Amino acid sequence: MPNKTLKLLSPAGLIGVGLLGIGLTACTPTVNNRGNLVEDRRLADVHPGTSTKEDVQKALGSPSTTSTLDANVWYYIGAITENEAFFDPDVVQQRVLQVSFNDQGVVSTVGDVDLAQQQDISPEDRETPTAGHEVTFLEQLMGNLNREKKKDDKKKKGGG
Repeated sequence: MPNKTLKLLSPAGLIGVGLLGIGLTACTPTVNNRGNLVEDRRLADVHPGTSTKEDVQKALGSPSTTSTLDANVWYYIGAITENEAFFDPDVVQQRVLQVSFNDQGVVSTVGDVDLAQQQDISPEDRETPTAGHEVTFLEQLMGNLNREKKKDDKKKKGGG
């Protein structure tokens, strides 16, 4: 009766086990925390009408951004994404929290932003035209050779 343990310890068996291990780890998703994802337990420390900006910073940390139109509106933006191998990441959890303050710096409202209103923005892939011409590989090569020749000429003349 052949020994099955020896087959696994053979070079081909070891390579197979190694490839299987690599294959399994390649399928394991990478989980990333992005921004400041506010948990409800931290949010419980923020009370409209009594909490100040300092209280909010202690409880939630610094805001991800403030409103461009009103410095008394803070946003906490966070997401958890998973990424498998070379595929685009999937958003597993996302939250945008808005905290508004009155003129005295006291919290007036706290609430989640409706993510159904968000829009995906795809970057433009066009290139902006510029003046001049694009340097070819041959021009770069010749320019570098000429530069080295000038350095050698300076050394021969004692210019350093």
